[in-house]
Amino acid sequence: MLNYSNSQGRYRHTVIIILAVMWVLVYLQRTNIGVLLVDQRFLEEMGLVGQAARQGMLMTVFLLVYSLSNMLSVPVSNRLGPRRSLLLGVIVGALSMLAGGWVASFAALILVRVILGLAHGIYHPNISLLVKNWTPPQERGTANAVVGVGGCLALIVALPLYSWINWGVGWEYSFFIPGLLGLLALIPLGFSWISDQPGDNPYISTQEAQYIVSHNQDSDTPRDTPGDESAVDTQGIRELLKNTSFWLMAVIYTAFLCSWWGLMTWMPQYLVQARNFDISGMAGYISLAYGVAAAGILIGGRLADRVQPRSVIGIAALCGVALTTLGIALVPSPLGAVVFMTLAIGINEFVYPTVWAIMQTSLPSHLLVTGSGIVSGVGNLLSAISPFILGWLIQVSGSYTGGLLFLVTMAALGAVCCILLYRQEASAH
Repeated sequence: MLNYSNSQGRYRHTVIIILAVMWVLVYLQRTNIGVLLVDQRFLEEMGLVGQAARQGMLMTVFLLVYSLSNMLSVPVSNRLGPRRSLLLGVIVGALSMLAGGWVASFAALILVRVILGLAHGIYHPNISLLVKNWTPPQERGTANAVVGVGGCLALIVALPLYSWINWGVGWEYSFFIPGLLGLLALIPLGFSWISDQPGDNPYISTQEAQYIVSHNQDSDTPRDTPGDESAVDTQGIRELLKNTSFWLMAVIYTAFLCSWWGLMTWMPQYLVQARNFDISGMAGYISLAYGVAAAGILIGGRLADRVQPRSVIGIAALCGVALTTLGIALVPSPLGAVVFMTLAIGINEFVYPTVWAIMQTSLPSHLLVTGSGIVSGVGNLLSAISPFILGWLIQVSGSYTGGLLFLVTMAALGAVCCILLYRQEASAH
């Protein structure tokens, strides 16, 4: 878990765990659609029977709005600060889910997904800022990994949970239950268990708050001072957008997300149709892949705290993803394809904590929400079309190899950007 050496208390670890639990609750709200699309009563009542394109819109609309919200919500986040921004996101997201259980038309359901995307776009930039504010630089890799693993855990839980809800009590409750669960996140935010800065928190010891602040000040840029993250720095933003390293990180994160969405979207069908697994066997292997992803993100986080420069992890991981994804296509054994698929997904997760640890160390606090919003927004926006590109390549080539080679290319592009980032870091030192 988190690094306890040289600490003057452990409350910062509690904050990271709370953020991870919040991420599980948030992620569950966006994962009910996959199971709903095999619920006959839901499809009939929403007029979606035989309407594959409209079914796909339920996820596409969310991803597009979510991507834009990461960037467009930055002024609101800068004004409110991370804790109050997360409060806003929790309330709007939970209310949209509760409304989803009452909708009676496809148009109303699309509106629910739009509002949910707006709410969820608030989370990532503000969680990134809280990780920076609450953890010293040498702990941020693990802290990001602990928070990020919440998404993997939510995916592991989602399939059995929503299957039980839909066939046990009705599809409406796959909106009501995660909506109510999301409101639990109001407890740590409302009682200030989480605050914008350690010094603002009534539960942390003075010694630990001083320990965190002193270590963060040692690594801050000259323009970075506590509490100035709410300031609007137009000149700083212009400099950020001209920064080559910043855009390299955006491409690296996009490559990571392309592999994530591409593999997790198409691998179930690939295992059934190309490798002749039955549905139950396929589901078991997909659950295994999510479990390996959770392990991969934690291992990557620990490495990000131990390896300098951190871009080396990205180089090794994305090269590994390219090779293992190529192995999925080339290995003759169906079981071998599963092994390569699981390795590709697990190794890919090394990139997540690495990118965010680099961002949180290289950007000052007053630009971190903006930078995180742009990187997350651009990455999710571009990667949202990767499942479509894979599908098109599979269709025109008549095999899955073309789609897998696209993922190989994206991973290789990410690795090249990591090499360029490494060279910039090395020259800076």
